[in-house]
Amino acid sequence: MSDLAARAAELPTQAGVYLFLDRRGKVLYVGKAINLRSRVRQYVQGHDGRQMVPFLVSRAVGIDVVVTDTEKEALILENTLIKKHRPPFNAKLRDDSSFLHLRVDRGRSWPTFDLVRRIKNDGARYFGPYHSASKARATLAFVHRAFPMRTCSDAVLRSRKRPCLLHQMGRCLAPCVGLVDGARYGESVDDAIAFLEGRGGEAVRSLERRMRAHADALEFEQAARLRDLMVSIRQSVERQKMVDTDHSERDVWGVWREGRQGAFVVMPVRDGVMGEPRSGTIEAGEADDELLSSLLNTVYDGTLIPRQVLLPTLPAHAEALAEVLSERRGSKVELAVPKIGDKARLVELATENAKVRFLARTDAEARHKNAMELLAEVLELPVPPHRMECYDNSNLQGDAPVAARSVFLDGRPARAEYRRYRIKTVVGADDYASMRELVTRRFRRVLDGSEPAPDLLVVDGGKGQVAVAVAALQDLGFHDQPVVGIAKPHTEHARGDRDATDKLVLPHRKDPLRLPRNHPGLRILQHLRDEVHDHAIRYHRKVRSEERLTSVLEEIPGVGPARRRALLTALGSAESVADADEATLAAVPGIGPAVARAIREALSAD
Repeated sequence: MSDLAARAAELPTQAGVYLFLDRRGKVLYVGKAINLRSRVRQYVQGHDGRQMVPFLVSRAVGIDVVVTDTEKEALILENTLIKKHRPPFNAKLRDDSSFLHLRVDRGRSWPTFDLVRRIKNDGARYFGPYHSASKARATLAFVHRAFPMRTCSDAVLRSRKRPCLLHQMGRCLAPCVGLVDGARYGESVDDAIAFLEGRGGEAVRSLERRMRAHADALEFEQAARLRDLMVSIRQSVERQKMVDTDHSERDVWGVWREGRQGAFVVMPVRDGVMGEPRSGTIEAGEADDELLSSLLNTVYDGTLIPRQVLLPTLPAHAEALAEVLSERRGSKVELAVPKIGDKARLVELATENAKVRFLARTDAEARHKNAMELLAEVLELPVPPHRMECYDNSNLQGDAPVAARSVFLDGRPARAEYRRYRIKTVVGADDYASMRELVTRRFRRVLDGSEPAPDLLVVDGGKGQVAVAVAALQDLGFHDQPVVGIAKPHTEHARGDRDATDKLVLPHRKDPLRLPRNHPGLRILQHLRDEVHDHAIRYHRKVRSEERLTSVLEEIPGVGPARRRALLTALGSAESVADADEATLAAVPGIGPAVARAIREALSAD
């Protein structure tokens, strides 16, 4: 009997969660079971027919379990452990975290709506995701236009002394100067939430009650404004498709799979109106019922859960899952698989949408893969580069020299890997010396093992910049590091060649490469270059603002390094310090009224 089989035979027969481990103790797979021993033995004895099971068992050398009292507890723990360990054999869910959401935090003073990309467990309400950034911004603009709330930052809110123009236009209730109480402001927020949840009719009814109250009080201007708002909301709702006549609150799920790859779509239906679908891609070897259970448990962990969820098939552990979702929602959640009628047609529609998204993604992936292969071909690389890094300098006539790095992994931005640098050894506007310093600092970290070497080093510049980068690499012993420069065709444009494209400069080639404007590999390099350029410019502006502020503050008696750091820490940036009023400055620890007055006078004079 193998060690794995022997371990499986010793497992308890209670409900719980099991974890397959590799020889380094890394978690390969997390699953739940009513009977741990029986379920795990199905794996090691070959009684589980899923394609991924033989590969899982061949890599696993150990099994760990956590016993729970109930199947529901096992379901909750499984979700927690999958998020913690991200096991390679569990379903990989790539949802809409990169898409925009509308966020409102009712716990803030005078809450307002913001656009964010990531959902956090912070007690705020999130709406979306919006797959189109322009649609997300248009929705936010409509909310701010239709429901009068502040759009200013907390710092501006605290510093205002009189209402802004938006108040005069009827688009803000001016909480900054006390022209509205919390209850009235909260009504506007509630109406906006009702609208975004798809409860447009409820929002209209609330506005109609307030309109009649204003009319009875002979406040005809306020009544007219609410009347116009009701018309706008009705028109917005009427543009959406009515798909459900019983006006229930439900989500409709569709899943499409081809082997381990697939996609899912969640279509929200509120008051009979279909909202913007949420979608994501999946990679899993699990059976459909297990996959659907994992998807529901994950997707409904940080987003609004409806009363009813329509599904193409019943998920594994459906009763326990429904109980978990009901507790998260605070009221009963029904999981249903419709067989006939309008609800079944909605599930079919969601499934068709999932298929369309999967095929579109597959085509997009194929095009992207082809672009990376073409890039490797023109740069004479043996394989497409996994990690590409691009560097750029930024200064203004030698003032505040800084630099930045952008990183693409498999041809896509990896913004967590972006870096910003202060140039330390160069005085004045010497781009070549700055590039040498950058490359030297970066590859010393490769030598000491703290960072991996890039598969392709991209330099924003021409022959001179590339030559400096290669020289710095060779000084450190890197003779085979692939390097390419990408330079704008300024000379060609000056000569009248308006169709000239960016040039690619390779160290071993005398003449630069000139690719067609629509070459997919060139577009990837241009995107990488544009990313680092924007990153460097933003950082340069920030550094210049801080240095200018520091120079002004240094001339003020009593403002030393500690107080300068306190100002930047409390207010966040040099711009916020410059914009802050005297009261805000005085509230910063260690400043006080007298110093705040001196700072405000000095900044005003500057």
